[in-house]
Amino acid sequence: MRWRWPVIAVWLLAAAFSLLALPQVGSILRAGGFSADGIESQEAFDRYEQDFGAVGSPIQIAFHHDEWLVADEAFAAEAARILAPLEALPDVMRVTTFQDIPTQIAPDGHTAYTTLFFDLHPDVAHRIVPELRGRLAPSELDVHIAGSPVYYSDIQTLSEADLQRAETVGLPFALIVLVLVFGSVVAAGIPVLAGGASVVVGLALLWLFGQQVGFSIFALNVVTLVGLGLGADYSLILVSRFREELGAGQSVQDAVPRTVATAGKAVVFSGAAVLTGLASLMVFEFMMLRSIGAGGALVVLIAVAAATTFVPALLAVLGPRVNMWRVWRPSVGPRNGWARLARAVMRRPLPIFLSVSAFLVVLGLPFLHVRLNAPDARVLTPDSPSRVAYEFLRDEFGEGHQTPLFLVARFPEGALAPEAVAAQHGLTRALEADPRVARVGGITAIDPRITLEQYQLLYRYAPGIGDPWARALAETFTRENAAFMLVEPSVPSTSPEAEGLVEAIRAYRDANGLDLLVGGGAAGLKDFVDRLYTDFPKAVLLILAITYVVLAVLFRSVVLPLKAVLLNVLSLLASFGALVLVFQDGWFSNVLRFEPLGYIDSLLPVVLFAMLFGLSMDYEVFLLSRVKEAHDEGRSNTESVAIGMERSGRVVTSAALVVIAVCLAFVTADIVLIKALGLGAAIAVFVDAAIVRALLVPATMHLLGRWNWWAPSLRWPKLRASA
Repeated sequence: MRWRWPVIAVWLLAAAFSLLALPQVGSILRAGGFSADGIESQEAFDRYEQDFGAVGSPIQIAFHHDEWLVADEAFAAEAARILAPLEALPDVMRVTTFQDIPTQIAPDGHTAYTTLFFDLHPDVAHRIVPELRGRLAPSELDVHIAGSPVYYSDIQTLSEADLQRAETVGLPFALIVLVLVFGSVVAAGIPVLAGGASVVVGLALLWLFGQQVGFSIFALNVVTLVGLGLGADYSLILVSRFREELGAGQSVQDAVPRTVATAGKAVVFSGAAVLTGLASLMVFEFMMLRSIGAGGALVVLIAVAAATTFVPALLAVLGPRVNMWRVWRPSVGPRNGWARLARAVMRRPLPIFLSVSAFLVVLGLPFLHVRLNAPDARVLTPDSPSRVAYEFLRDEFGEGHQTPLFLVARFPEGALAPEAVAAQHGLTRALEADPRVARVGGITAIDPRITLEQYQLLYRYAPGIGDPWARALAETFTRENAAFMLVEPSVPSTSPEAEGLVEAIRAYRDANGLDLLVGGGAAGLKDFVDRLYTDFPKAVLLILAITYVVLAVLFRSVVLPLKAVLLNVLSLLASFGALVLVFQDGWFSNVLRFEPLGYIDSLLPVVLFAMLFGLSMDYEVFLLSRVKEAHDEGRSNTESVAIGMERSGRVVTSAALVVIAVCLAFVTADIVLIKALGLGAAIAVFVDAAIVRALLVPATMHLLGRWNWWAPSLRWPKLRASA
């Protein structure tokens, strides 16, 4: 109370300075982040760089003409004119033209590409793309730019556009909901102001910390979604409790401390639950997930700080004027309808518990046929330049040309020794016989009519190999004791067939005792998903354990936290089932404007669980806080539940509506992962607030009876938990 004006000034200054940093946030965002030590595909890449030298970051410049052939002088001259300013970029380390490598010419003879290798780390190579595009001159050739850096450049561009759109849509809708809840523009504006400040300050801190550690491109949207949702949610809880205290006749001097001691305490514990979920992402080895976890945890701390300092200071200054600019006059106190609902449920607790639980299980059943994979260019809009380029090259060169597998082997006797040639020849023939393989590149892939003995004779006199084509292959595919092969699949890299091909190659290696590593394309996707879901159970157990302890301390019970955790998992499974129906099976894809992938992005369940477990736990905390307050007043278990529902029902429903409005704003995103996160969060919050809290919580608490409040005889911290 005494420091209200300095607190407000500090927050406003922090927000103002943070606005200056916002345009720079994109400069610290990194691409990739999907590799980790110990993953075979990463080890294959590291081995290749050890034996063959640094790869750099490749970008393909593709040329096409409907009438000119690649062999035509006009085609070559025009391509050279286009490439000249691109090759002059300072970070270009080498260039491979289609004249040098015939496989860079499409079978129809009208399309070819040149690859520029940039001396940039793959995580930051996307930053060169805008300048690269800016140097492209108008041409008679159709020109496309493809490659991983181009893909991530478009991801960042779309992410920033999605963010602006979500803020433009989400904040006004949240304000409308708040005005309907409070009936006052001033009261409604406080949560919007606090939520906006949380996001702005959070993103500025993200930029500040990003000078030392990189944050994933995808962290931007997740941080904003969490910051807006929680910042508005927590502030709404405090404003509601303050108005309730004023309505009960409390003075402003008494109402503000009472609000912070009750609703503020619940916000702190709720924030701890959300923080636990997001921070659990830091147990993963992937930079992408670790950065989302760190950024999300950071903005949660900011949201809790804003709710417990900035909002009380505003309330102390406004006092009764918090109700200014009334649009309509809702009742401020509790609603008896929630108490009647609770009593109705508790009259038939077992049938309601069984039927609602069965309903949620049915909603979650589609998750049993989920197929998980890492995404490809189809997560972008159809008109995104990198997706257009990807699909163009796929159509011209074949399905696996842009995402080949590479095999890196070592042979103690030398890569061109007869035994090594025999091993490579056997693997080449096995691969060429596999219908999932379109083409194999290596020293024994010149012509299937050449026998093993002829290959061994051909390479016997290395390095003085007489045949120029064989000599060129040896120089490209071997280095002393190391050799590598390129394998172009005939199937999409995200398909089960491509995953089976990777498994088959590794099985062949093991059966034949080869010192060989498989990387690239489908191998990288498979290894990423396998490692991700090896670590996921650890993260889940960490979330459940810490959340349980936090709630046990808050409620001084060992049963209530267990019930809360189990019901929360049930609501999340229902959300996961809905996401499979929508994003894997394609339900409502026309309405939501996306192309079904036939699988779920493997990151989605992980990020959603970490983000939503705490987010949907909010309403359980707010409800049970009021129930415990009534129980501490000496009420019976049944009456405590009814009174808790009565006191928290309207405010919790209002808070859920605000979060749903913010989450649905992100459903307008062009990137499928962000769209799915927004929809999944909205579904989970709706299920938790409308079904679990209203029906399952009173039913289970009635069934448990006095066991709700059972705890060992320990010296528990004295906490007054109420909202």
